[in-house]
Amino acid sequence: MRLGELLVGQGLVTPEEVEAGLKRQREQGGRLGNHLVAMGVLTVDKLLTALRGQQEVGATLEMCARTFQRWQGMHGPNHPNTHRARYSYARALLAAGHAVEAVKHAEAALAGHRETVGEHHAWTDAALQLVADTRYAMTATQGEHQPA
Repeated sequence: MRLGELLVGQGLVTPEEVEAGLKRQREQGGRLGNHLVAMGVLTVDKLLTALRGQQEVGATLEMCARTFQRWQGMHGPNHPNTHRARYSYARALLAAGHAVEAVKHAEAALAGHRETVGEHHAWTDAALQLVADTRYAMTATQGEHQPA
């Protein structure tokens, strides 16, 4: 997982700030986190908290994947609880820095919620926000993979 994706996924920095930090990193070397702190867009405490949280994300991601598979097996692919489990899995993917995969699951959860619980349900609203968040995080992912 890339640090920029993690930080954007957690809402600590913007994709534009990550891109500026990556530019500094290409020019000066060093670590992205140090550049973001030097630029004043991230505090050392927030950076350390994000890095510690990165260790917990893997376990959460595995648990959400298993839960999604279990609910899908129990209730089928078009049940509100299955869509909610898919939503949780997408959130975990985003937190883990897997924005491209997260957006696919977030969009599927949104479509499922719209169909099963309706447009004006809190789960639908949350899924709509998650789709927006994953698409936003994808811009950071694309910026990190551009050649130097």
